[in-house]
Amino acid sequence: MLKKITAISLALTLTACANNSALEDNITSLTNKVDALSSQVSGLETQQKSAAADAQAAKMAAEEAAAGAKSANERIDNVVASFKK
Repeated sequence: MLKKITAISLALTLTACANNSALEDNITSLTNKVDALSSQVSGLETQQKSAAADAQAAKMAAEEAAAGAKSANERIDNVVASFKK
């Protein structure tokens, strides 16, 4: 009876060690995947910030162009008004 209990204990110990090794492998694999995803998220955040800055610059350029066009139209209107007098 003692030999059977010892054999079962040994078998369970070996099985537990094998499961721990597989579990550690899975944890390592998942950790690597999380690190890769974190890196991708960081890269996407950088790209998003760059795109937002580019959009802001384009908006400012459009506003400046609109102001310049308005000013040019006012000058043209003043020239036309002076010819009509």
